[in-house]
Amino acid sequence: MIYLDNNATTVMPVSVRKSFLGWCNMGNPSSSYATAKEARVMMNDFRVLVGKLCGFDSCCQEDRDYNGDFATNAKMRTDDSRYKVIFTSGASESNCTVVGSVVDAFAEIREMIPHVVISAIEHKSILDMVKSLETRGRITASYVAPTPSGHIRPEDVEAALTPNTCLICVMHANNETGAINDVARIGEIAHAKGVPFHCDAVQTFGKFPLKPVPHIDSFSISFHKFQGPPGVGALVIKQRLLNGWKLHPLIYGSQNEGYRGGTENLPGIGAAFAATKLTMQDRMDKNATMNTIRKYIMVELGKRIPTRQFTQYIKDTGGRQPAIEIVFLSAPTEFYLPNTLLLSVVKRTAPAICNGQMKKELEDKGIVVSVGSACNTASPKASHVLYAMGADDLIRKGTLRISLGDNNTLAEAKVFVREFLTVIQNQLDN
Repeated sequence: MIYLDNNATTVMPVSVRKSFLGWCNMGNPSSSYATAKEARVMMNDFRVLVGKLCGFDSCCQEDRDYNGDFATNAKMRTDDSRYKVIFTSGASESNCTVVGSVVDAFAEIREMIPHVVISAIEHKSILDMVKSLETRGRITASYVAPTPSGHIRPEDVEAALTPNTCLICVMHANNETGAINDVARIGEIAHAKGVPFHCDAVQTFGKFPLKPVPHIDSFSISFHKFQGPPGVGALVIKQRLLNGWKLHPLIYGSQNEGYRGGTENLPGIGAAFAATKLTMQDRMDKNATMNTIRKYIMVELGKRIPTRQFTQYIKDTGGRQPAIEIVFLSAPTEFYLPNTLLLSVVKRTAPAICNGQMKKELEDKGIVVSVGSACNTASPKASHVLYAMGADDLIRKGTLRISLGDNNTLAEAKVFVREFLTVIQNQLDN
């Protein structure tokens, strides 16, 4: 099997599976026996590594000021570092914890209806929660649209702020297009206005190192995106946000210092630790290899079928259009993840291209790809990201996502290109 759907989930290597089994039957980390102590040491070591990968080692040692009540009410603890790593069931839980807690805290402290600014391409866990709160009259919300390149412009985020904005949510990189947002600049804007900034780092954590980002207050992480087990994630949150507004947990209990109750998923956390360390090895070389593979696919497809970028496609509304072309919604630049290629096969004569059929034909050949975000494949409206980018019906019907992992090879890419061209020809012949 050639697996090219790594943005949905990754394959657990043998070493990570062994680590998972090794942490089974080690007892409850909250207990006092030897193996429980070993588990606590492991989890604390993991927390240190997670914080370092989020850039918090360098940016959280000094006290940084905000300009609003968010800072005024902050009470920093002096007996630990400036952030907490709270283990969760995944990024969806982490996202919902931040949104729900900040909204509740703001409403209680400010005694007004909170306003939330999020990008229109956020993960559904954030989008759906914000829309639910909005529908129930708990908040007002602004949804910042991406540019045709798939990026969120910091100035658009700034323009959406209001006096009662309590939170900004913009993901570091989009899981469909691979577009990397300027979260450092967005964070600067947020803190200049005294607004906390939450960043979904699911597609970047551990794989595409973050530079020090002093103005990001919390990150959500999901470890199955880089060779870890599903059902394990983390919320990395600054002490100032956590304690300053006395944020409440989504699940109460004594674990995670009371910030997320329930006995820790010890085998999952141990395996995630092993996967994170494995993912970090030769990281730059792995990213360079994926970038080479992505460029190869784009070039080779272009030798057989006309290709262009979506930014060109969306501008060119007049003149004669090719009967069939491939439109790339990702680009081989530093502003996109090197492992992600979102493309669309556009066919202007009936019957239209069906991405579901192309996906099935590729699977019959042993090649796994995605028709969009893994959380949206069953939606009759397809990808909310494509809608937000202004993609037309032809683009949406022909979209496939190829997302590479650390173990994909150029030889696999050659097989994919050959078989994909055959699948496209089958669509044309039918």
